[in-house]
Amino acid sequence: MALDLSVTNLPEIHESGYEFELVHPGTKEPLGAFVKVRGDMSKVVKAHFRKRFNEVQQQAKIAKRRNQEVETSLDEFEDLAIADAVVRIIGWRGIQEEGKEVAFTQENGERVLRAHPWIREQIQEVASEVSNF
Repeated sequence: MALDLSVTNLPEIHESGYEFELVHPGTKEPLGAFVKVRGDMSKVVKAHFRKRFNEVQQQAKIAKRRNQEVETSLDEFEDLAIADAVVRIIGWRGIQEEGKEVAFTQENGERVLRAHPWIREQIQEVASEVSNF
């Protein structure tokens, strides 16, 4: 048996996404809300991390020239974690606020993940699991 690279093209497979059901963070009960995510090996996710890495490198170079250290606040770390999760989301369904469906947009994604970090954690966990794709 030979390795067929077209079948194991992980970036392409991870780009197509994986849908999972959110579970309550305490009880682990299914919540009837579903999120479709890109995997960590997706081209979009990799491009996001390359861009972020380059920005951090640039900040470090500037700080070094000024003989300063790069300082990152807790708020900045949270912003990065939210951006890292939102870039993985392809879409969602079954997420409501006050009985009304919340459409997935980048803005709604950022707002929801800021208010509900447990959703962000589930997204990152599922997206990093290669066997989901």
